[in-house]
Amino acid sequence: MYTKRLITPQLALFCILGFSFVSNAQDRIFTYAYQSTVLNKGQRELEVWNTLRLGKQDYFSRLDNRTEFEIGLGGNLQTSFYLNLTTATKTIIEGTQKSTENENEISFSNEWKLKLMDPVANPVGLALYAEYGIGSSEYDLEGKLIIDKRMNNLTIAGNATFEAEFIPVYTNNEINWDKENKADYNLAFGYAIGHGFHLTQENNFKNVYMEKGLAHSAVYSGLGFAYIHDNFWVNFTAMPQVKSFKGETNSSLNLEEFEKIQLRLLFSYAF
Repeated sequence: MYTKRLITPQLALFCILGFSFVSNAQDRIFTYAYQSTVLNKGQRELEVWNTLRLGKQDYFSRLDNRTEFEIGLGGNLQTSFYLNLTTATKTIIEGTQKSTENENEISFSNEWKLKLMDPVANPVGLALYAEYGIGSSEYDLEGKLIIDKRMNNLTIAGNATFEAEFIPVYTNNEINWDKENKADYNLAFGYAIGHGFHLTQENNFKNVYMEKGLAHSAVYSGLGFAYIHDNFWVNFTAMPQVKSFKGETNSSLNLEEFEKIQLRLLFSYAF
């Protein structure tokens, strides 16, 4: 009798701790839109991003890989470190001849994310996000406002992202910095269908500003899924470009700045 009473509280405590660990992991269900949740202090997560971008005016294929290490710092704050690898094959035109050219790039990024409100305990979840990137051909600064809400099986997330890119160029044998500003707006919906599976729908409104103002603008919209099990999750989304509002090159699409379709796969393990 004594043994049964001793084991029962221990098992109950173990289950509570295990559930708390899983529920406090990020459990991200979207591939493009961010959610406001952060890791607990000392909790770590390894994420691998793979984005395949296909189709422009001529042949174009680009694969972006980001390997991310996240760690919770406490006080609703987390930081992440990325190693970014990009390889692209695209068409180049020399006179009347077309050929393909390969490009490779490596860069480093560091993000900081602060949760201000919780998507379950508060009316909405709210977080601030900042990231800087250092590469051989450009430098980036990015800020993001994250709003989300979880209601039973439904999750809604909205992001507003502003990014500045600085690219070194020579003008009259003197180095100068070209600046390109980007504004992206994401709206995503996820619905839990049981056993860790979610169906997702994401929308991305992309805008690129040059010196003379808005140069490129387009909307992407696509479907995907997410699967969460214990400390592991995986997400996939197919995002075709559906409409261009600036810089159209082919029918109603902008295939100079943007691609016809993006396919993104993320997977992660928390430990």
